[in-house]
Amino acid sequence: MNKYRVYALIYGQTLPVGIIQDCEIKEMSFEEQTKRKLSPIKYEFLQEGHYETYMTSVPFVDPMKIYSKYVITCDIEERDYKGALGGAIKKFDKVCSTLFLSGIRDTYLKHNQHSGETYIYQINKVYLIDKKDNECDVDLDLKSGYIYLPNRPERNEWFNKDTEEFMNKVFNFKDPVFKKALKYLYGSSLGHLKLNSPEKIALDHFKSVELIINCFSKKDNFKNRVNEAGTELDLTPEEIERIKKYWDDRSNGDIAHSTYDDPVSFYPNQFPEPKGMQYNWSFSDNLAKKILLNYFDLRNRFFLIDVEKPYEQKEELTLGLINNDCNHLFFQTNTETKQELLNEVKKKFIDEFGLDKKDFKIEFYNSKFQISVLLSKGIELDLDKITLRRTRIF
Repeated sequence: MNKYRVYALIYGQTLPVGIIQDCEIKEMSFEEQTKRKLSPIKYEFLQEGHYETYMTSVPFVDPMKIYSKYVITCDIEERDYKGALGGAIKKFDKVCSTLFLSGIRDTYLKHNQHSGETYIYQINKVYLIDKKDNECDVDLDLKSGYIYLPNRPERNEWFNKDTEEFMNKVFNFKDPVFKKALKYLYGSSLGHLKLNSPEKIALDHFKSVELIINCFSKKDNFKNRVNEAGTELDLTPEEIERIKKYWDDRSNGDIAHSTYDDPVSFYPNQFPEPKGMQYNWSFSDNLAKKILLNYFDLRNRFFLIDVEKPYEQKEELTLGLINNDCNHLFFQTNTETKQELLNEVKKKFIDEFGLDKKDFKIEFYNSKFQISVLLSKGIELDLDKITLRRTRIF
C-alpha cells in the first residue's frame, strides 16, 4: 500500500478553515497553486495504430474550471493513484454535502430562510508521500480505454434496395410519438460515448419503449398496458415479459426512483467511480428497436379521418388531407347514419386508391365524428392523389 495526498480546489459561501474529519481546508495563494502546477484531472485520447478509422472515448471529463484561494486535502493509503482518487472523491463528497446542509441550517437560523448555496470541489493534484513525508509528483497516465466500431464505414450501399425509400419515409414521418421515441432510443445509444449518466442512458432507453406502450392503452397499471399493446405491436409473450422486466429494473436500482441501497459503497476505491446500476438493457437490447420499427409500420398504415359537414351543399363526397398531421384525413358528407358513413368512406378509399375491401379494416374511432382505417401489411396509400389539403391550426 502507498500513501497519497490529494489536493482539490474548493468553492463555497462559507469555508471553515481547518480539519473536518480526516480532511483539511486551508488557504492557498494563486502563486502557490502555480508553483505546485495545480490543474484539473483530465484524460487524454489514446492514439490507436491498428485501425485507420475508429472511435474512442474517455470515461471522465471535468466540464468546470474553478478559481479559488482555498483547497481541501486528504491523505489516503491505496495500491495506486486511481484508488487514491476514488477514495478522495468519497471523502470530499461527504465533506461538501455536509457543508451544504450546514449552510442551509446556518442561513435559516440567521435569516429564517431555507436557502443556501452548493459547495463544489475540483481535484487538481495527487502526490505520493514518501517515507520522509515528502510530496512526490505522480504521473497520472489517464488514457481513453476502448476502441469502438473500428474501420467504418463497412460499405457505402444498404443491404436492401428499399432501405433508402424507408429512410425517406422516416425523415418525413410526422407522428410525434414516433419522433420522440426515436429521439430517446438514439440518445440512449449515444449516451455512453457522450458521458451521459447511466441513469439518463437507462431512462432514455426505457422511455422509448414506454412512450409507445402508453399510446395503445389507457389502463392504470403499466404491465397491464404492456399486455394490451403487445398484441397490437406483434410481440411474442416472451417479449412482453421482457418489457415488464425493463419496468422492474427501471423502477429499482436508484434509476427512476430513490433507494437507500448503495451497492457501490462496498466496492474498492477506484477512478472513475462506478455507478450502482441494475439496468443493462440499453447496451445489449434489440427489443426496443423492434418495438420502434413495428410501431412505425403500424402507424404508417393507420389513418384517422375526421367526419364533417361540407361548407356548401353538394352531392360529391370529399376526402382531404391535413398537411401537418400524420395520416390525418377529413371526409365531408351530409350522411349521419353510422353504417352509411362507414360504407361511404370504404367506397371512397376503394375508388380513390384502387384498394380492395380486404386491404383495410375500417371502424369508428372514438365517436361518430372520427373513423379509423388500418391497412393490411404490405398495402400503402399514395397520398399524392389527394388534391384537397389544408393545415390544422393549433
